[in-house]
Amino acid sequence: MPENESLAVANEAVTSCYWPLYEVENGKYRLTYRPREKTPVVEWLRKQGRFRHLFEPQNEHLLVEIQKQVDQEWEELLELCGEK
Repeated sequence: MPENESLAVANEAVTSCYWPLYEVENGKYRLTYRPREKTPVVEWLRKQGRFRHLFEPQNEHLLVEIQKQVDQEWEELLELCGEK
C-alpha cells in the first residue's frame, strides 16, 4: 500500500477491533481505546492487497468467519477488562 495510507489502515485495524488497544498490568486488563463505532473488518481487509484472495466469491464464508472471530475476541476482551 502507499506509505501515505499506512496510518489510516492501521487506525482502521483498531476501529474494527481486529487490533484492539489494551494493557495488562499485574494481571489486570484495561482497555485503552474503545471505538465509538466499530467498523466491519472487511473494510480494513479490502484495503490490503495481501487479502485480495478473500474477496473471491468462493471465499466469502471466510470473511464471515473472520468477522465472527474478531467479534468473539472483542467480547472476551471486554469481559477481561470489566467493561461488560
